Amino acid sequence: MTDQQKEFLHLCVVEQTDYKTIAQKLNVPNSTLTKWYEELKEDRLKIAEIRNLWTRKKIKMSFGDFYKWYLSHERKCFYCDITEQEIKQLLDSGHLATKRIATRGRKLELDRKQPDLEYDNFDNIVFACYWCNNAKTDTFTDEEFKKVGKVFKEIWKIRFEK
Repeated sequence: MTDQQKEFLHLCVVEQTDYKTIAQKLNVPNSTLTKWYEELKEDRLKIAEIRNLWTRKKIKMSFGDFYKWYLSHERKCFYCDITEQEIKQLLDSGHLATKRIATRGRKLELDRKQPDLEYDNFDNIVFACYWCNNAKTDTFTDEEFKKVGKVFKEIWKIRFEK
């Protein structure tokens, strides 16, 4: 992907800028933008998935700011340290299962470290695996649940050794 295409994606999908403005800014014809739009479909869909999360969680900061935050954080559970790649490995090997796998569990979720605060402060938002997020509920603070996360981490370690 070229730098111009990256800028196009950012302007088009993240900032939702109109084609006329993008064409002028990048100094390319609309036909090129239309071509890029199709070529970059997979990347557009990934950004759209993040936007959907931002919308569902009713995050108050701008999508552009949330998107930067989302991309800048390591994709591992704040509590037990499992990554999405490790979750995939456990699922593929049959060492992990849940009835809800069709809707939850394959990807990390957003969690509020302090459950009484909204999703409007970057310092309060972390990635959590389904199992930690589900067990933590809105009952425990991040510091309280870190202790439980250590136990989950040990369980994941044992399952990886199988």
